[in-house]
Amino acid sequence: MNYAVAAVNDHVVRVSVMTESYYWHYHPNSDETFFTLESILVIELETETIELSPGQLFTVPKTVVHRTRPKGERSVNLPVENSRLETIRIDP
Repeated sequence: MNYAVAAVNDHVVRVSVMTESYYWHYHPNSDETFFTLESILVIELETETIELSPGQLFTVPKTVVHRTRPKGERSVNLPVENSRLETIRIDP
């Protein structure tokens, strides 16, 4: 579940409750920042895996292929992204 909770200039702040993996993808026109509120958010990149605990933040630069998933049953985080974000799905 993903809810927009605020707009800041040309960006949107969302609350995301993740219970399963998101697909591999990238954003050609914007960075994407994640701030974890509850549990652990896993951000998989092609070259490394980042685990964000509550209170930690990480920015995925535009054009970097990634996917997100909860570590465990669920994770709650705040993604911040351009309101005109484009998402390109990468099929394995």
